[in-house]
Order: sequence, then structure tokens, then C-alpha cells
Amino acid sequence: MLTAVPREQLAEIFDQVVREITRQAVGVSLCPNGGVPEGELYTVYIAFDEHFGTSLSFCAERALFIRLAQCMIMEEDISPQDMEAVAKEYLNILCGHIAAQMFPAGKTPVRFSVPAFYPGRYVPRGHKEHIVLTYTGDQMEKAQLIHCIPDRGACGADAGYQTEGVN
Repeated sequence: MLTAVPREQLAEIFDQVVREITRQAVGVSLCPNGGVPEGELYTVYIAFDEHFGTSLSFCAERALFIRLAQCMIMEEDISPQDMEAVAKEYLNILCGHIAAQMFPAGKTPVRFSVPAFYPGRYVPRGHKEHIVLTYTGDQMEKAQLIHCIPDRGACGADAGYQTEGVN
């Protein structure tokens, strides 16, 4: 499981990858310790394979997802479908770089699911937040990278949650 890597080291890997790749790929600078995202939020989500049993979500204000899409596809007018497609590809790129960083630490290949896109802030049922990194973009957009682990003590209706905008 990814939690076999010390939490601090895992957070450091996540932070380094998110900030470097976001700056390199789309020219957006993310500063750590920003405010919590608010307003119209979306989440792109990926689950790591059963060997790790964890997941990663990138939750951000709509403005940041639009900006990522504008920079990646070099178009000013972004449709909801474009925003979703770019968000999924963005998390795919992040996870590929995270997997490359994780291999030396765990000596096990890191595989992950196809990304999913949700309105609102999403945390999968039966999981709890393990690491939450909060950012503010250089145009004041807010985002969070959320690493979740299985909630071994949860059961029944209280076994997890999906927050606003998700049924």
C-alpha cells in the first residue's frame, strides 16, 4: 500500500509532482497552503490498483480547470466536455509522474484506473482523507490534491462520503 511510504515522503512527492508538472505542462504556478476551494467545484479522481488500495483526487474551482484546458489545447472557448477531457488527462499525467517517483520507494509498479470526473468535491465511499495538499494558482484559483486510504473502521452508511454535487 502507498501508506507503507512515510506520510511526509508521500506528501513531498505529491507536492513536487503537482507543482512541477502544472508549471511545465500548462504554465500555471500553484503555491502551497492556499485557501480551501469554494464556489463551483469539480473533482477528477483516480484509484490506484488493489495492491495499493488508495486513491487520488484533484478538486479545484472551475476557473482553474478552464485555465488548464485553455493552456493545454490552446483555445480560448472551452466547452464542458473539453474541460472534463483535459482534467482527466491532467490527472493521468500527474499520476504517471507520481508512479515513476513511487517505484524506487516501494519497488512495486504503481498502476491506476481510468480517471473519472465529478461535479463538486469527491471522496470515495469507504475511504478517508490521508493527505490533503491545498494550493492557490497564480490567478487566485484554489485547488486541493487529496490522497485517500481505505477507512478500515467504517461500515454501513457511515463508511465514507461523497460531498457536494455528487449523488
